[in-house]
Amino acid sequence: LHTEVAGERPYGMYQGKPSENTLRLVMAEGGFLYSSDAYSDDLPYWVRTEQDQPFLIVPYTLEANDMRFATPQGFNSGDQFYAYLKDSFDTLYAEGQEGAPKMMSVGLHCRLVGRPGRTASLRRFLEYVLGHDDVWVPRRIDIARHWHAQHYPG
Repeated sequence: LHTEVAGERPYGMYQGKPSENTLRLVMAEGGFLYSSDAYSDDLPYWVRTEQDQPFLIVPYTLEANDMRFATPQGFNSGDQFYAYLKDSFDTLYAEGQEGAPKMMSVGLHCRLVGRPGRTASLRRFLEYVLGHDDVWVPRRIDIARHWHAQHYPG
């Protein structure tokens, strides 16, 4: 179905609740470049499979995530969402200016951020980010392809 709709097969995956067998099954399927079933880091990293092959993890986030509109102690307004994303970006951007590479992952769901007031806050955030120098706003597959090309374990 994904191939029919998107025009190509999926190259990455996120299940949200992987089992101890998930990575093995993904590797058996073949063709996947990365998994996002991890929250343990700010940057992509490599793990070793049972076959001692490197496999890329592009971490996901639950904190800079529009799902917090649907959870207790989450966001009540688009302005709160924007402020949180902006503060996160500003902190990471400043750290990046000091020479440490950074990646900001933002979890988005059409049914949540797709509401008019929330879409406005997302648009405002993207305009803010794109007003800065040396910023790249890629898809996860673009991050994975970059990491494979530039940081593949030797």
